[in-house]
Amino acid sequence: MSKLRRIGAGFCGTVWAVPTQNDTSAFKREDGGPGRSLLNDFEMHNRILKKAGDQEWWNKNLSSFPQGYSPCNILLSERIRPLPQNIRELLIDKYCPAPLIPEIKASDTNQDCLIRPYLGRRRIAPGGGARPSRFQAFSLRNFPLHVDQMEQLGIGGDTNKYAEMMAEALAMIHWYGEMDANDVEFVLAPPRNGAQYRLSNVLGDHIMWLLDFDCCRHMSMDEKGVDQAVTAFFRNDPFYPRPYQPLWKDFRDLYLQTSSDIISGDRDDKRKRLPEMFIEQTEEIQQKRMNDASHN
Repeated sequence: MSKLRRIGAGFCGTVWAVPTQNDTSAFKREDGGPGRSLLNDFEMHNRILKKAGDQEWWNKNLSSFPQGYSPCNILLSERIRPLPQNIRELLIDKYCPAPLIPEIKASDTNQDCLIRPYLGRRRIAPGGGARPSRFQAFSLRNFPLHVDQMEQLGIGGDTNKYAEMMAEALAMIHWYGEMDANDVEFVLAPPRNGAQYRLSNVLGDHIMWLLDFDCCRHMSMDEKGVDQAVTAFFRNDPFYPRPYQPLWKDFRDLYLQTSSDIISGDRDDKRKRLPEMFIEQTEEIQQKRMNDASHN
């Protein structure tokens, strides 16, 4: 195997890949914080292609990592390809602080660009001004793209499609997988080679990918499970539209429709009611948050 390059890092561990656009594999090492489990990621995520954790694999491949790295649990999965250079430069020119632009454009690290679509948050404060930042920093790794930025880029017309993709995925996780979707991540990135479905706008040809299942937990098919799923919904980064925001109806309608399609053959009438309970609870919590904010 060729030398590997680190393309990402999170609390669970680091992610590595062969530094070529033609390679479709990514390796996730369990070398992050305590309490995070690649085994749980593997068990919860049916797109994982192979688990590689034995000594034989490390004997063959340890030399592909930089000096000083030791064997640990590792997952081999499909690599999500980064966005191409013209899209990276578009984001840099539009959003990077001017003094940092030359450094960011020359950075190898920022070639690993995936977009995190934040449909539940705007950068624009209620008074109309941009939210001030205390830091002069910029990174294209897991770049957060908020709703107002999507509008600035002229792709506001596609945000309803992004919302529907998230809704369909979340319904499948909840009612097919019976998981709470805690801390999953959505990213916009190029599609697989040969993929028929794709979106095309100023971000080029792309689709929405779903990853990071290591914090997901089984949820019971009852009110307690719904409570768990609602907690995970608000605990996650603001990918999902929030109730009473413009994209909520698109999200809500497809979530309920997909959930109904999944559960329609179930004989348990109580289980059929759970998706509506999930939506009702998210709306109630969001309403309370809005009321509390208006009194502050």
